[in-house]
Amino acid sequence: MKLRILSVALIFLGTSLSPANAATVTDKIVYNKKTVVTYTIVDSVTMDPKGCKDVYIKYTIDKSYFFPNAYVMFGLYSKDKNEAQSVYVQPGNSKGTQGKDAWVGEKEMIFCSKPKSFINEYGDKVAAPAFSKGKYTFVARFVVVKPKLVTTPSKEITFTVK
Repeated sequence: MKLRILSVALIFLGTSLSPANAATVTDKIVYNKKTVVTYTIVDSVTMDPKGCKDVYIKYTIDKSYFFPNAYVMFGLYSKDKNEAQSVYVQPGNSKGTQGKDAWVGEKEMIFCSKPKSFINEYGDKVAAPAFSKGKYTFVARFVVVKPKLVTTPSKEITFTVK
């Protein structure tokens, strides 16, 4: 009996991790011959005609880098549709001028079928625009500000909004 309950629980857990028909993509960014960012994201989202869907990006950042000297930007864009969305990770321990985001965590991108306003994790009022269905390009960028401005992009991932 316990085995059946465990099996059913694992099936439900497995089906809730990523949207139907979405593949999980894991990539890394190498800077100065060292892996500085590793992240995982699904490659598609199916829109909810009445509301919004969240897509979570799980990330790990090397602890030797922190905001304001370095940050990570996750971006999604379509030149054809003139649409874009980005989220930033400001790594640090929240002490002094260091960033508020953990070195290991997750960020969300919100996809809405209609525009929606909400308060983000920093307390800012933001607007999530309505996203069109189609193909987008997802890319992560590791940005070092000091001692010299350097941007290192990840490989581009095709992301589909259904």
